[in-house]
Amino acid sequence: MEPINLFLMDMSHAGNTSGVDRYMGTLLKGLRDFPFIRVYWIHLRHDPFILFHSKEQTPSYTKITIPLPQQFNEIIGQKFWINKYNEQVYRIIGYLFENKKDIIIHIHTLNLIDLAIFIRTITGCKIITHLHCIPWKGLYNNNIRKFNELFNLIYIKKEQVADKDKFVTNHSEIQSYTDADRIICVTHCAKDFLKNSMAIPSDKISVIPNGMGDFRERSERRENRDCRIFQLFYVGVLSPGKGLKYILDAMRKVQQRGYQVSLTIAGKVSPLQAENIKVVNKDLSLNILGRIPFNKLKEYYARSDAGIIASLQEQSSYVAIEMAMFGLPVITTAVDGLDEMFTDNLNALKVDTCFSTVRGLSVNTGQMSDEIIELIEDKSLRTRLSRNVRQLYENRFTLERMMKQTLEVYQQMIGGIEYA
Repeated sequence: MEPINLFLMDMSHAGNTSGVDRYMGTLLKGLRDFPFIRVYWIHLRHDPFILFHSKEQTPSYTKITIPLPQQFNEIIGQKFWINKYNEQVYRIIGYLFENKKDIIIHIHTLNLIDLAIFIRTITGCKIITHLHCIPWKGLYNNNIRKFNELFNLIYIKKEQVADKDKFVTNHSEIQSYTDADRIICVTHCAKDFLKNSMAIPSDKISVIPNGMGDFRERSERRENRDCRIFQLFYVGVLSPGKGLKYILDAMRKVQQRGYQVSLTIAGKVSPLQAENIKVVNKDLSLNILGRIPFNKLKEYYARSDAGIIASLQEQSSYVAIEMAMFGLPVITTAVDGLDEMFTDNLNALKVDTCFSTVRGLSVNTGQMSDEIIELIEDKSLRTRLSRNVRQLYENRFTLERMMKQTLEVYQQMIGGIEYA
């Protein structure tokens, strides 16, 4: 039996842990259980301290780390220099492809499509593009005017936009959809974007939500305690699209109605950011932890009364999956993948977003404050949400489920061979 030769390709940046980084670690862990897949991880790294490529051999995969150009952002749109860089990358990794069949390149960064196509011309491999996010929705953080224009067209006016270039955020995006043999995305709303805005055939797209191994110990079962101060837990970066300011506004409304509530914030934050948040919100009870190890994160998932998410755009959120895994009652905005993941009043409490051409997209903080108070007052609701959200994780967001669906795609790509 011939093995599948799987080449995973991604980019990362020093000092930043992204959702793609989380996914890569999870996928590599899951692939350990499938010895018929030979895994090669081609990792392009932007790090001022990495000057030369390196090789790491583990029992389950071969990893080649190659430095990205220090001025990568300046050359990323210049085909000539990108092609020259890709030629150098292949000079380093080309030997890995020699005398191999059933080769799949699975790219996790859209900018890698040029490299994948270059290798396909030499090896005849198959290419999978993994769409971890909807690129134009990231404009909320850096080009809010453009984001509002596109949001208004698609969700308010509900227009069919024939010009694909309206949505393009980098030079490789359209090619990464059209030239790949298969696309994996993590939500159905991403599939709708590919079909409706990028004219990608439905049968070329597979929806596979993220999954995670179960890190909750039996001893970490939640205690639904009565408490004087209701403890909310927020996990994530502090970019505008994560909506922290709306959570703080909702907390203030809760306090004004006579309830005591505190918020613990875990995630990358500079000392200056942390100090500014405390000064501006000195009337609120805030505990800003910064980045903490996962073992410490687990403790907060287990001890907090509710998790809160106020994202304005989100795909298959690892934070949401972790909260579900630990049975933490969740209050979340009803956007994108979060809306697909949760069912209101069954395994979470959902909060609406609001859009106007003047203010753009925002969170209904009045409704969010109502949901917080409802959880404070109703212990039986907290118990039911905790039980049901844990069941949601077990049914839909385990590593085993994610690997089963991913392997089905790999097998289809190399001709439908079934492996026991």
